[in-house]
Amino acid sequence: MKDVFLVTGAAGFIGANLVRELVSLGRDVNIIVRDRKLNWRLQGIANTINIFECDIQDSKLQEIIDKIKPDYIFHLAGYGNLPHEEDIYKMVDINLKGTINLLNAVKKNPFKLFVNTGSSAEYGIKDSQMKESDVLQPVNNYGVIKSAITLYCQKEAVRNNLPIINFRLFTPYGYFEGENRLIPDVALNALEGSPIKVSSPMHVRDFIFIEDVVNAYIQAIKTQHKPGEIYNIGGGVQYSVKDIVEKILTITESKSEIQWGAVKKQARYVEPKKWVADMSKTKKLLQWESKYSIDSGLRKAIQWFREHKDLYN
Repeated sequence: MKDVFLVTGAAGFIGANLVRELVSLGRDVNIIVRDRKLNWRLQGIANTINIFECDIQDSKLQEIIDKIKPDYIFHLAGYGNLPHEEDIYKMVDINLKGTINLLNAVKKNPFKLFVNTGSSAEYGIKDSQMKESDVLQPVNNYGVIKSAITLYCQKEAVRNNLPIINFRLFTPYGYFEGENRLIPDVALNALEGSPIKVSSPMHVRDFIFIEDVVNAYIQAIKTQHKPGEIYNIGGGVQYSVKDIVEKILTITESKSEIQWGAVKKQARYVEPKKWVADMSKTKKLLQWESKYSIDSGLRKAIQWFREHKDLYN
């Protein structure tokens, strides 16, 4: 009998890529979305997945979970990752209360693995590589709520001996990423020869290609985990915005004008000089590490943007 997969947040950037990979692997894929009319990221695969319309805060979630009886749950639904998503009450309701509701629902049926998707925003400002054992000192509301969810998932896993783990994602990029994000925005403008409007060249991130991120979720199925375990999912190398812009211009051979300071700095971020994952634990316990360098990942992403520019019109 086939294992049954459930993905929340399937209409999002990471969720859609994960769903598409699971479909390509011939898995029994179920998704929970707030609107059965699939968005641009999932167009063309509706007949290969089971679609359930529901908000994860809704009481009818239990009925859906009882029907699906998922073996593997990849939880990516959330609010607050985008600059305009600033309502802390929505973060509490959708992210924290939604996760609690989902966990309460899946606990009533045996499952093999629940992967909660956290964020490097949980760490806050650090002056060295970010380790899973670091004290959390988030500096924005999104990081605070994500930290609370990780702790709640850990509590549930340890107290009830449940197969629940947490991924702390750093900065994914690639196919189906929103056009308002750094890499697709720069790449699409570079391909058109249009001006590139960016904020500070000095901001840093640990960028991780979407194929690597998806492979981490797939690898989690194959690995034994201690209940409540936390894994960093990053590349272990940081790059500045200037580095990324220059690499994209080189790959695209673009002559686009760079307009530094044309984009206002996101007020929710305190920009550190160090934002990079310590990947030693993930490499050892999850037996996973990124396969794509920043250059090879950008090349694949830019080629995809080149071929799918119509999706962004």
